[in-house]
Amino acid sequence: MDNGSTVRRRHDAQASRRALLEAASALFDERGYDATTIREIGARADVDSALIARYFGGKEGLYLATLRDEGRPPLPADPHEAFATMLGRSDAQGNGPVALAMVSPTLTDPMREQLRELIDSRVLQPLAAELARRGAGHAALRAEILMALAVGISLTRACGTLERLADVPLPELLALLEPVLAALESGR
Repeated sequence: MDNGSTVRRRHDAQASRRALLEAASALFDERGYDATTIREIGARADVDSALIARYFGGKEGLYLATLRDEGRPPLPADPHEAFATMLGRSDAQGNGPVALAMVSPTLTDPMREQLRELIDSRVLQPLAAELARRGAGHAALRAEILMALAVGISLTRACGTLERLADVPLPELLALLEPVLAALESGR
């Protein structure tokens, strides 16, 4: 008999957490970090959006969790492809909290450590391994330089202060940066 009250489903924390991760991952990929709201994530997951704070500490924590998610494809190990992918994603979706956190002077030490571990496992280690395989000395440092170049260029393009850099089509920019990328990849 329906007395007008809503019947509550049995709470399944693991299913709710997974639904939030899947919904957030899809929305972040479709719209980017800034254009995605907590309410939209909750609605797509069919879960109370307040659970984002409980399970992930907030939108930023949820974003980091989606990046750690094992089902998410890693960046290509090839330095040129990884660089182009990083710039392409920021052009298409804007700069997310990872890029912004990398240059933030206010980042807490625990968050910086989480970010460092995430970047190291998902980006730097594969890049450094490929650079070392190609005979590049200081492969880990070269990988960090590639990442820093991508983040710096992405942030500068997004703010638009340097008009020519902001307006140049990505393929043209990548062609201009080819000698820099080649130098970082070389065994010298």
